[in-house]
Amino acid sequence: AQALRAPRMAEVRSRVFRRAQGRRSAACAATPDDKNLILIRHGETEMNSYLHKNPYMGNGFKDPGFYDTILNQNGIAQAKALNDKLRRQLLTESGCEVDVVMVSPLTRTLQTADFAFHGFDDTPRIVNPMIREKLWLASDVGSPPSKLSKRFPHYDFTVLDDYWWYEGECRSPLEDWQIVREEPNHKFVARLEAFRKDLMQRPESTIAVVAHWGVLNAMTGRDFRNCESYRCTLSTLRKKFRAPGES
Repeated sequence: AQALRAPRMAEVRSRVFRRAQGRRSAACAATPDDKNLILIRHGETEMNSYLHKNPYMGNGFKDPGFYDTILNQNGIAQAKALNDKLRRQLLTESGCEVDVVMVSPLTRTLQTADFAFHGFDDTPRIVNPMIREKLWLASDVGSPPSKLSKRFPHYDFTVLDDYWWYEGECRSPLEDWQIVREEPNHKFVARLEAFRKDLMQRPESTIAVVAHWGVLNAMTGRDFRNCESYRCTLSTLRKKFRAPGES
């Protein structure tokens, strides 16, 4: 299956490269080898709202089972407000300052990207499972590509496996997909380091990344609020990514 997906990914990258060459980005990286990044956390979700009232790992905490949690009304409003901000910052008379938007395939990030980048019609959006959230709870379990493609037909999900989130080391093919196993820190960090290498090899100079609290914290050490955007360069990310809570 991986071999069949490779030509498709190469085709997508080739198309994005041609578009990046034809569009001059107003924001220039510090050096030709560096990248400008716009890091964005998704809007508030049903699970975020639950966690505000029921702190994770608190006494009596119970996973409510919000599989692939979605934005709540406040999260939708946050993403729409972010759209106003990004339009002011990134849309100019000479074009758009962002060359591509990389999006986690979890529903909350796909929703956020759609609202936040509404009107950025010429900016490609690409799903990347390497920036999915560390799997802690049911809310971090994803949806299969067949379901995602019906809800978000403007994305290409052919690069995803049927089960693209962390499933555990010894999972049986007959085991219920809804069983949640926490993703080990070393596996989480390893895929983020792979994402760093992927960014280094991309042709674009300015890349937006729509991801999650755990992902962005591991990459920067910062505590991102829902729908917060943060501009930096690839070279200023942590030299070594660390999972939240790791010293």
